[in-house]
Amino acid sequence: MTVAAPLPAAGLRARLSYPSGQEGRDQRFDFLRGYAMLSVIAAHLEMFSWFNFLFWERLGFVSAAELFVVASGLVLGVVNRRVSDREGLEQVTVRALRRAFVLYRAQLIVILLVMAIAAIGIADMTALTSFTDRWAGVTYTLTPDPGLPWMTQLGQAVLMQRSPHQIQILSLYVLLLAVSPLLLWLLRMRMLGIYFALTWALWFSELLAPPDRILLGMQFEFAFPLLGWQVLFTHALAVGFFRAEIGAWLAQRGRGNLAVAVSIILALGFLVLAQASPNPSFPSWARLPLIDPDTFYSLYGRYFLKDELPLPRLLNVAVFFVSLYALLTWFWVPLSRALGWLLIPIGEASLYVFLMHLLFIGLIDQLPGYFDGVPSFDAVWPGMIWVNTALYLATVLGLWLMVRTRFLFAIVPR
Repeated sequence: MTVAAPLPAAGLRARLSYPSGQEGRDQRFDFLRGYAMLSVIAAHLEMFSWFNFLFWERLGFVSAAELFVVASGLVLGVVNRRVSDREGLEQVTVRALRRAFVLYRAQLIVILLVMAIAAIGIADMTALTSFTDRWAGVTYTLTPDPGLPWMTQLGQAVLMQRSPHQIQILSLYVLLLAVSPLLLWLLRMRMLGIYFALTWALWFSELLAPPDRILLGMQFEFAFPLLGWQVLFTHALAVGFFRAEIGAWLAQRGRGNLAVAVSIILALGFLVLAQASPNPSFPSWARLPLIDPDTFYSLYGRYFLKDELPLPRLLNVAVFFVSLYALLTWFWVPLSRALGWLLIPIGEASLYVFLMHLLFIGLIDQLPGYFDGVPSFDAVWPGMIWVNTALYLATVLGLWLMVRTRFLFAIVPR
């Protein structure tokens, strides 16, 4: 992933590509995380806008959550390789556990704040306290039930059993970070056989488990089963940890060029297949009639479900990430000039943006009629789609402005 296919002319490559040999923070990861955050906002603002054509699995069978997990694993591997070489594994453990506690504390505070505001009744918090399956017409309560004893409610929050669905992935991060010292020790000791045998055994155990099995009694497991989703994190962690070695190997005999070329071809194939989705939220002119709807749903249910992460979807995630990273490497200068001003600051402060986007969801939910129906193009065309798009842009730019002005940076973690 660190070696990109060359452009035809060396001079042009130097003018357009990411600076080679640059030390410190890799801004390509921040760019990718900023893109993923835009996708998160589009998913959590449950209204249809023009941006849904870009983010609702239209570029392949990949979600923002998967991009975040991969990017987090890569960055953690890269950073902790340097820390372990310089300061030892003890400091790696301290840093990982400290970060896990920061995420845990942030999630707990958010849950308690949402519960308090809902209990006081000063604002409608339905968008955060529950999740409605618009197609089935079923609503699920996500935060602790206010009818339960307060100690039970507090216990559910403390144990990460109940939380707004928009931030449930934080529970996954907390647990992955908590076990990352052991994973980094295995990588440091070059015990790769044990490392990969363990991660794939856990993945297979989740794949073969009964549907909707809850291993730890936490709601996040419905969307992000721990034993399945760890495979993204552990592999990204290993790639980040051995980034230099992998880059050196790919540099030999054109392996890097071949890997990137294959990744781009496969990513384009997944992109085309995604356009065949019969998702009724999109108009007919936005869907390619490549295969009949029943066949598509059968393929999707077997090979591309987000919660199960079967092998074809894992492959799509891998080639999508490699392709984007390669494109950013080749065309960094024009891409960073066009979108870097927006995506890089958001990516650098991704945890802050992730937490603060709940504020905008809550505010928009105060508008009558929002988040109440099935989000679809037909329901909002021709007028409301422009209003929804404006609200989406206002949310993104509002969050960007809050980052640029460092609003509440002393309180909200980044």
